[in-house]
Amino acid sequence: MTLFKKFFACHAAGVVRESGGGRPRVRAVDGEDKEARRQAILDAAERLFAERHELANVADVAEAAGLAKGTVYLYFQTKEEIYLALHLRHEEAFFTALIDQLQRDEPFRFEHIFDLARRHMISDPTHMALGACCIGFAPNAVPLEAGINFQTKLTGWLLTAGAGLERHLPRLAPGEGVRLLKHSYALMIGLFSLRNERNESDVKCPVLPGLGTYQQEASLALIRYWAHVAGIPDSTVAAMSRATGLPEFNRDITNDQP
Repeated sequence: MTLFKKFFACHAAGVVRESGGGRPRVRAVDGEDKEARRQAILDAAERLFAERHELANVADVAEAAGLAKGTVYLYFQTKEEIYLALHLRHEEAFFTALIDQLQRDEPFRFEHIFDLARRHMISDPTHMALGACCIGFAPNAVPLEAGINFQTKLTGWLLTAGAGLERHLPRLAPGEGVRLLKHSYALMIGLFSLRNERNESDVKCPVLPGLGTYQQEASLALIRYWAHVAGIPDSTVAAMSRATGLPEFNRDITNDQP
């Protein structure tokens, strides 16, 4: 937005004081302003989720964003809709980077998608935790239009990325690229639910001896699964498995006795 446009917007719409933060704010008057405010709401929701490890209510999100609660309701009808939109933003960042790499001319290897998965999902402190929360939403917690938008966008990214994987990995038959992505996500989110460090004292989620951290176990699961389905070279599997730091791969397996 140009400086002139900002100046005109201030005087045309008027400067208002939001009750949530008590600071003067300019009304969102065009698409750019509205999207910026929407992203600010999601940023605030993400900060609160990272701090609390649970969904914040609309009033708290509004306060963290410096907005009135009524303003937040102009963009999202429920707290679940806010966090589903945040989860969609996480997924968009991952798939945008993945599809960009798949559309390049140079060869695409497992190391590329593994690096993206580790950076956007496995090592991100909120990605899997938020995904697990969204899966548990009640059917009527999210407005129908928001749910359809989430499914439509995610399906489009999956189909595009799946087809790209099939072009680069000849071992994958038509349709197997999407299945590979869905199964990989199921592995990561399932392991997160079973091996969430915050639940170590929860008797419903026992911590078994010998297991590594979530990051280690999720990495190893992806490496083994892709090795079987996509045909990763054994040398790559061995090297990447050892890099997880798990005890099994810190010893020289070539010297094991039968």
